Amino acid sequence: MLGTKDAGFHRIGNLDCLFAGPRSIFIRFYRHVLAGGAVKFLELPEEAESIAREILSAHEIDPDAPFVFFHNRTLAYVPGMTYHAYRTPKVETYQPSIRRLIEAGYRVIRIGEPGLDTMGFPPDAYVNIPDWGEVDRAVDLFVLARNAFGLAQNSGPIWVAGAFGRPVLRTNAPFEHMNMPYNDDLTLFKHYHVAGSAEPMRYRQILDAGIPAILFSDKIAEAGYEVRDNSPDELLAATEEMLDRTAGTWQRDVETDTAFRALGAEYEARIAADPDMQASNFAFYGYAHPFGSIARVTLEAQPGFLD
Repeated sequence: MLGTKDAGFHRIGNLDCLFAGPRSIFIRFYRHVLAGGAVKFLELPEEAESIAREILSAHEIDPDAPFVFFHNRTLAYVPGMTYHAYRTPKVETYQPSIRRLIEAGYRVIRIGEPGLDTMGFPPDAYVNIPDWGEVDRAVDLFVLARNAFGLAQNSGPIWVAGAFGRPVLRTNAPFEHMNMPYNDDLTLFKHYHVAGSAEPMRYRQILDAGIPAILFSDKIAEAGYEVRDNSPDELLAATEEMLDRTAGTWQRDVETDTAFRALGAEYEARIAADPDMQASNFAFYGYAHPFGSIARVTLEAQPGFLD
């Protein structure tokens, strides 16, 4: 159970060991940030950078040209284990966004599992590293550390990019307790529905139903809810907003962000008083705090979402 349970300090021989689960460590980190504590970002090791540059150059990819990293979460990395299926979108829905990034002068470099459709983009514009075969994983680290920004979902790579201080456009994002940006990322959330309903749920309904604490696809279904992907048009609109941010022409929608966080703060106040939530280290909700911004297309696609 090492690394999964909170059991405090214990002395083993000459070692003082802290038994702490990831969830409690994450929350301590975010509380540290909220209190004004400094965040020290990772630096890409020189050896990894050298290896990655050599591999990219061998594939006729200029490692110094501006690029966006793209990661599409799939279930291929753990076949048959579909408990997080609600977090996986269809790769083809990203085609308009990728085209727009290429038009804006970026090369799009995809990392992740092999076999996803390249969607017909020229190989010098859309680089599919997983289909190169076995390559040193230093390439992935370089891509996550040296990008202009990322286009991805809530999965491992966004946290690595964040640890290097790189911004990410988080798309098809679920409402989860542990989905907490700390680099002022822009987030486009998935749509939640009562099962079989054409009308998406409003944010207050999602929070009142306690959905952010339901972390498994089968449990969401058992509770009577569905999680639906962002449309290609929504993804494109969020991509345009991220390009504006990168260009320095973007202005924060303070009213929307404030309303979004206020609803999150109400929810956090409820779960903070819940003994079960306290016992499971779930009595903290990242979106109650000033981390990141909600993509504007959220309210355009779903008027009244924050009412």
